[in-house]
Amino acid sequence: MPGSIFLCGLSGSGKSTVAPLVAQLRGFTALDTDAMIVADARMTIAEIFSHEGEGGFREREAYAVKSACAHSHSVVALGGGALERDDSFEAVSAAGMLVFLDAPDEVLAARLEPPSGEVRPLLAQPDALSRMRARRIARFERAALRIDTSTLTPGDISRVILSVVEA
Repeated sequence: MPGSIFLCGLSGSGKSTVAPLVAQLRGFTALDTDAMIVADARMTIAEIFSHEGEGGFREREAYAVKSACAHSHSVVALGGGALERDDSFEAVSAAGMLVFLDAPDEVLAARLEPPSGEVRPLLAQPDALSRMRARRIARFERAALRIDTSTLTPGDISRVILSVVEA
């Protein structure tokens, strides 16, 4: 049994939705590094990018990952770029099991259509998802488990994760 379960993947893959479900089924604590950053900064992610740039956001993200790794028996939804830093990847690898939630870019783009009109800062550019995938896939593929979430419900994804963790 891993100490904690870390969910990685691109934006829209289901990490923030699935983490609390797995945590509830397992009796673990659910954490979301993006939510941790927002709570700590008292700003939205878009505001952090506007005021501090991507570098400032990534520093905050590294701190959130380190904090999440200090919790045992948790299910952590990692921000899409959280594993790009070597220190964050190593901390997550040492703290528990990494699960890659994946879906084709077209599915992710459809899921990320903003109902409010607010676009995520890094997704405002054309082909942003495919560029992010190319940059991050090597780390994602080192996960112990990869799940294609494109046709599964969050409950189904949670059960797949638990079946592997409990095996």
